[in-house]
Amino acid sequence: MPDSAPGLFADLRQRIARVPRLRLACLPTPLQEMKRLSAALGGPRLFVKRDDLTGLAFGGNKVRNWEFRLPDLVDQGADTAILGLDLQSNSARQSTAACIQAGLRCILVLEGKRPNAVQGNLLIDFLLGAEVHFADDRAHQRRLLDDLAAREKTEGRKAIIVNDSPMFEVASSLAYMESLMETLEQMTQLGVATDHVYISSAGKAQGGMALLEALMGHSFKVHGVTATAEWKVAPRTLEIARATAKTLGIEVPLTVEAIVNHAEFVGPGYGKPSAASIEAVKLFARTEGLILDPIYSGKCAAGLLAHIREGRFQPTESVVFVHTGGTPAVFNYPDLWLPAAG
Repeated sequence: MPDSAPGLFADLRQRIARVPRLRLACLPTPLQEMKRLSAALGGPRLFVKRDDLTGLAFGGNKVRNWEFRLPDLVDQGADTAILGLDLQSNSARQSTAACIQAGLRCILVLEGKRPNAVQGNLLIDFLLGAEVHFADDRAHQRRLLDDLAAREKTEGRKAIIVNDSPMFEVASSLAYMESLMETLEQMTQLGVATDHVYISSAGKAQGGMALLEALMGHSFKVHGVTATAEWKVAPRTLEIARATAKTLGIEVPLTVEAIVNHAEFVGPGYGKPSAASIEAVKLFARTEGLILDPIYSGKCAAGLLAHIREGRFQPTESVVFVHTGGTPAVFNYPDLWLPAAG
């Protein structure tokens, strides 16, 4: 880590401290070396940032994000949060738990049909007491969000559609700038230089990480691995990084060319396991005892494994994999993990 990093981190933490916040997560999360996985792959040196251990409702990356989202809702006088997410969203589970901590009702509008057997994240949504609605597609989801907000107003409540909040994306970016600072400090304490960081990314968390990478003179490389083909992630990351810089009152030259996002690991589509993600989930489980999900962290792991096998890293380099959580998702796919019959 550059000698200038402690001063930079102190300044950034002072700036982040000016942003309203409600503490929720168990921080700092651990950093662990993955020696058995590294040995199985023939290097490089591998570490995992355990952001699956943030605390609420099985943990995950969204708990950090909600520390910065909740004050915005509370300041607006909201008593209800409404979110439009995907059927088996990790975010829905953690968002509901975060709202409980702030005393808010949580209404989820999930894209997809209610399954006959409710399992995984959706089961936890119901356990946590969310009011759950199902939408046929994005257009239907948008109508339901607006209709439910109007219903809440008619019934005398103040509901906020969180997806529309200006803090929705910036909160994630701030949270993961902070997470990356934690990681770099932990690596330094171990006496290990950080060469590469891998994270599942649709642009939000990677925005803050890319901003920190630029502020540190690109002394390491952040790799986002996307699980969706919905957005062009690098331009979206740049836009979020610039919004975050504005929030913090800093200026840094950052271009889309400097943002690395790997879009080739989506597989058969968003929300669908790929052969590579299934193999990655099994390998992490059977070498390190770590449970990934096959949709987000599993596809990021698939990208990391592919790059190692392609020889993109020197054996002496160090790579950090950010475990963003998603444990309940594995229960949706029992047949993927069972041995073949007979």
